[in-house]
Amino acid sequence: MKKVLIFLLSILFIGILSACGSSESTGGDSGESEKSKSDGQVTITLGTGTASEENLWLLKVASDLAPNYGDKYTLEFQQFRANTDRLNAYRAGSIDGGTIGQASAIMAKAQGVDLKVVANLAKDTPEQGFNSVFMALKGSGIESVEDLKGKTIGIPDFKSPTDMWARAAVRTAGLDPDKDVKWAVLPIPSVAESVESGKIDVGMFPQPFYDQAEKTGKFQIVFTSKTGVPESEDFFNLFLSPKFIEENKEAVQALIDDLKVITKYYNENPQEARQKLLDAEMVLSAPEIYLNMEDNYRDNNAGFSKESWDFVQSLLIKDKWIEEEIDIDSLIDDSFVNN
Repeated sequence: MKKVLIFLLSILFIGILSACGSSESTGGDSGESEKSKSDGQVTITLGTGTASEENLWLLKVASDLAPNYGDKYTLEFQQFRANTDRLNAYRAGSIDGGTIGQASAIMAKAQGVDLKVVANLAKDTPEQGFNSVFMALKGSGIESVEDLKGKTIGIPDFKSPTDMWARAAVRTAGLDPDKDVKWAVLPIPSVAESVESGKIDVGMFPQPFYDQAEKTGKFQIVFTSKTGVPESEDFFNLFLSPKFIEENKEAVQALIDDLKVITKYYNENPQEARQKLLDAEMVLSAPEIYLNMEDNYRDNNAGFSKESWDFVQSLLIKDKWIEEEIDIDSLIDDSFVNN
């Protein structure tokens, strides 16, 4: 969605975390406890992605609507293609936190990464909002999950929410996601072209890429994020370093308070809010599509559903992405959203 430099290196998530799971620092600590503080203002450096971050991006783009921005904190964004790259930068101390998928947060914690999830940015729920879709070309003969045997599915990252959704959907057709289908990792902006060129058979389309593709009339939905995971998920979240939180509690509280204000504004004024993102070139999409798209459900209070986290963790154990349950309460810090 954003004008970005796409990282060309793609590495399996679990391998990177295992490699990082040494006796070195387990969090995003740059070693500068007073880093970026000036006149009581704290600069929070966040690793971001390419989709589903509208309310977070607006904190910087529409900072005049955020009561605490520029007073108690400011934001700096560093963009990454996927969770793996973001977590590597976090472990290296280059960022204070960032955006992360629900499953990825659980796996990171299970691998010993020291992080706290402090707010929810977007949900994936059957009852409200947009659910990500997986599409193939019309006329390809791929009309449902039953047609996926031997086909290649494109996802933005291994062991991500997208990967979990696709694997669960494949199972609903009685297929084995490790044997009956193939996988390809590619950036979201390249999915439509990759499906059209035959590099992949099915790809994942979040917004606004879904509406863009739908407008062409070339694609058809094969399954959605809810086909195999028919539960509400806190699928996209904001995390921070526990040490950073401890040293900058006032700034973190100010950030979360402003996130609530901005999310409410976005929900109540979607076209106006999206126009601000277009004007700032944070989103590169046709206005007639982006301004009118259906978006994921976003809770005004940026709150969590603990049941959702327990459910997703059960799927990760089933897939053997983690070996043992983690204590979800040790991962989520909801004190800021509940304050």
